[in-house]
Amino acid sequence: MHKYPTRMLIISAILLSYPALLFAIKGGISTSFFLLAALSLFIIFKQGRDHPKYFDSSTIALTVAMSSVMVAIFLSQAYHDDFNLRPYDAASRFLLAIPIYLALKNTNIRAISSFQYGLPLGAIAALLVVWLMQGHYVGTERASTAFMHPIFFGDLALMLGFLSLFSIHWLSKDSTSVVALKTFGCLAGIYVSVLSESRGGWITIPILLAIWLIFQNQKRRLIKLAYAFPLLLLSLLASYYFVDIVQQRIDQIFYDLADFSNGQADTSVGQRLQLWKAALYLYGNNPVFGVGPEGFARSMTALSQSGIITEEAAQLGRGEVHSQILASLVGLGIPGLLSILSIYFVPLFMFWKSTKSSVNTKQAAGVMGICLTLSFLIFGLTVETFNIKMIVSFYSLTLAVLLAIATHNEVAAPT
Repeated sequence: MHKYPTRMLIISAILLSYPALLFAIKGGISTSFFLLAALSLFIIFKQGRDHPKYFDSSTIALTVAMSSVMVAIFLSQAYHDDFNLRPYDAASRFLLAIPIYLALKNTNIRAISSFQYGLPLGAIAALLVVWLMQGHYVGTERASTAFMHPIFFGDLALMLGFLSLFSIHWLSKDSTSVVALKTFGCLAGIYVSVLSESRGGWITIPILLAIWLIFQNQKRRLIKLAYAFPLLLLSLLASYYFVDIVQQRIDQIFYDLADFSNGQADTSVGQRLQLWKAALYLYGNNPVFGVGPEGFARSMTALSQSGIITEEAAQLGRGEVHSQILASLVGLGIPGLLSILSIYFVPLFMFWKSTKSSVNTKQAAGVMGICLTLSFLIFGLTVETFNIKMIVSFYSLTLAVLLAIATHNEVAAPT
């Protein structure tokens, strides 16, 4: 008999359902996140006497990293004497990942095991949304929902698909039906990504496949590298030559670059290049604390009027910089750059350490965590990932769950 069966049941239900709720219901992921955060704080409070040492050196580093965005926002706002609470909403979700991590780290692994089934169900939910929409997407011909842009729709489906693949035989040897479910989840995620036409996310596919092939077995890694990369190259070439959407979207990059070099700046790629140039220009004038969390958007009118960027690019820039690292740099300056890098690399280092564990469950969670952090780093090269609250909720929650398993205090196969 478990000490807190009701709490474990709630945790299990949240971890099973939140990936599907991400696509099915507007606000579903944020509701799941805050519910689990509140429950985690309650568990930590109740178990404080039994677990007095929640914070080791790694947890302290993680806490500093996940709270650094709020600190960077405050410093920038204080420098510009322009305080408002809006930017803290998304940033606070990074910090709330800490109590979730701490609570799950000391929770019976059986309560967390439902997470492995939620991953493929989430990718399949995205596929069902595509089928139900039947090509009638909101404001675009690319796969999406009424509340999620095609870029995020494709990238998150792809992320869940690959995490499904990596979770095969994770906590125990999976049955044939479970292997089939997780494999189908992976294929569903890739398929949805293709239909979303989100080119930035496609960069991660060969990287994640290479990681999966290498970590399938700790032995013979060099041999696996020798055959993995030619196989991946052939797969990429086949995707380009036999999948029309992939070929069209990749070819469009070169067409856009050619147009940009010939003076046509308002292509998809051209507008992004203009915004990146504008971000560096603004940062050069505000190198320490940036232009403020909302300063980039406010600068668009002046920059377009001065001819630095076109009006079409300025309209796009009022929404985002289209680069998470540049957005953090131009908005929050040096503290912002350090904060976004720490959010990627501190957890990445913790996950890497877990891959050296003698416990298979921790090793697998470490590899999955590496895939999560690396993928979001790559996603963020061409789009702002953390200016959308539901994306922050998804990243923070998934990061906390994987870290909790990778450093778990009670790893045992579920029965």
